[in-house]
Amino acid sequence: MWRYAVREGRESHSPQSPRPRGVPGGRAADTIGSVPTPLHEGSGDGGFAVTVSVAISAACWIAFAALAIVVSTSDTLSVDQSVLMWVGEHRSSAVTTAMRTVTWLGSSAVLYPATLTLVLYWWWREREWRAGAMLAASVVGSTTLYPLFKRITERPRPPASDALGTYPHWSFPSGHATQCMAFFAMLVVVGWLAGRAQLRGWVIASAAVVLVVGASRIYLGAHWFTDVLGGYALGGAWVALLTAVSLKTMLQAPPGNR
Repeated sequence: MWRYAVREGRESHSPQSPRPRGVPGGRAADTIGSVPTPLHEGSGDGGFAVTVSVAISAACWIAFAALAIVVSTSDTLSVDQSVLMWVGEHRSSAVTTAMRTVTWLGSSAVLYPATLTLVLYWWWREREWRAGAMLAASVVGSTTLYPLFKRITERPRPPASDALGTYPHWSFPSGHATQCMAFFAMLVVVGWLAGRAQLRGWVIASAAVVLVVGASRIYLGAHWFTDVLGGYALGGAWVALLTAVSLKTMLQAPPGNR
């Protein structure tokens, strides 16, 4: 079921072993619940995937740090004020109802049960624990990280007069944006490693959910625009870091332990 799409450099494909989907032009290095093929240390594409993951994580951490520094020195930015003002001028009862519903997709009340359901499903159907472990680590890690940075930055929420609800605690980064990004981005990573067909469609759907959840936090006046950007950066940084560590572990593990 779950195929790690890391290509071996010099292997050819026999007629009995069709090329699986995954990294374009690659082959699955490990198949769980199906026919396993070895994942050798030093695979060229595997090392490249690790490097790309580390680079993405570093870029996201830098972006997050830059935002954190900016919002720590100035509670309100002109871009935040402009976005909040524009949103306030374009609210409607129908959109408000939709946003109150959509915003739950980024809450722990939804993401934790969804994570547990997928972990149990993958184990029950394929006896696969690594995909579930990656998803669980992504969600739990993200929900552990963002409260720490809230306490560090101590950025006030948008004015209560502009909020459609009561939102306690600090504002940066958006917890909904952080954990929603972590959940859906890791699902995309797991799908890529599995060599899933129609991955592009899943990427688009996941991105749409993440963007709408972030927009809902701004619309409801729960967060500033830069809070949501910070949440995306933090969630992306954490997922990319977990992906790099997981790929490195796969590459270094003996074939019998994969």
